[in-house]
Amino acid sequence: VVIVGAGYTGLWTAWYLKQLEPALAVTIVEAESAGFGASGRNGGWCSAWLSGIEHWLDDPAQREGAIRLQRLMFQTVRDVGAVAAGQALDCHYERSGALQVAVNPAQVERLDQELRYVRALGFDDADYRWLDRQEMAETLGVAGALAAIHLPHCAAIHPARLARGLAERLERIGVSIHEQSPVLEWGPGMARTARGRVLADSVVLATEGYGATLAGLERRLIPVHSMMVATEPLPDELLERLHFGRRYCFGNLDRIVTYGQRTADKRITFGCRGRYFYGSRTRRRFDDADPEFALVRSTLLRFFPALRDVRFTHAWGGALGVSRSLRPAVCFDARRRVGWAGGYFGNGVAAAHLAGQTLADLVLGRDSERLHTPWVNPPGAERAWEPEPLRWLGFRAARALMARADRAEYDGRSAARLQQLIDGLLG
Repeated sequence: VVIVGAGYTGLWTAWYLKQLEPALAVTIVEAESAGFGASGRNGGWCSAWLSGIEHWLDDPAQREGAIRLQRLMFQTVRDVGAVAAGQALDCHYERSGALQVAVNPAQVERLDQELRYVRALGFDDADYRWLDRQEMAETLGVAGALAAIHLPHCAAIHPARLARGLAERLERIGVSIHEQSPVLEWGPGMARTARGRVLADSVVLATEGYGATLAGLERRLIPVHSMMVATEPLPDELLERLHFGRRYCFGNLDRIVTYGQRTADKRITFGCRGRYFYGSRTRRRFDDADPEFALVRSTLLRFFPALRDVRFTHAWGGALGVSRSLRPAVCFDARRRVGWAGGYFGNGVAAAHLAGQTLADLVLGRDSERLHTPWVNPPGAERAWEPEPLRWLGFRAARALMARADRAEYDGRSAARLQQLIDGLLG
């Protein structure tokens, strides 16, 4: 098997292929270094949230499989921790859960709707727990918090340590990883780099948001950049004042998605997304003076005004993959022996693990409950995004509408009409 891309999807696929068939020859080719892309740059949420799953949950014909998929996502968070512990991967895994926080009445209403929705599907307090204003204040000191849902199926991790540690363990069990080896051409049974070709029975494309330069993948998953900042290590007194004794992941219900965590070395890392560059270009680096970072910092200070005198020491950005259906997929063509997975829409840390397990089953022809879920070979998974300039204009319009809708809710106005426009634009 040859795998293109040494991010989480490629690394976990290789891991489970070798666990199931230790004698299998597995080669990974990577344009940069293992974990260079979203796998090493993300917010460190190993979370059971799966973007777009509500599409399948809302469909009576697919609901049973979608509920199975959600429960597999719950399990996969624990499985990542088990592998990290068993392999001594020092990735700072701590399963304290995630807090989805409402900070205005409209967000409280949407949060309540979400809880009623998952309750109707059979999930209970062990999966989604409501925190009222007082409970939230005692759990994490988010300014203006009115309510929250606590999702216990989420762990805070150090993302790059997980990717690099997993790559090292793979090399120990015989997987060949060729970094600095961008693929110039690929097809059934083959991937070619400037240094030579890899021939294999099966090919797995695991490039996620970084695959737009590969022929045939230009418009399958497009890269949307998310921007992150990190504070200096915080004193214990300040962390105690913010009730940050546990490493909760946290965010609110803004449409311009927010996400943060407290790291093992007592920093707060925080991000917002997303930013799309014309022609599906990806950016390697961002200037520290980029105004997007100022937006991220000011958003974090809205969560925790007590951080106003804290020094910010790091700022970075990276690309996540978005499919035209706005849902992830795990696909394998058994005739051509070509597979791929991606489109996690920013929730890929845990999803890529489950996708890697699933791809291993598909490549080896093994039946499992993972295969009987709606994200495996779904109809329309390879639907292409619109050509430029339509997708650039569409993303700019969608982001502007989302920002306006969020502002309306903070001002106490209805965002219903704006949300209809957003839904209509994104389809």
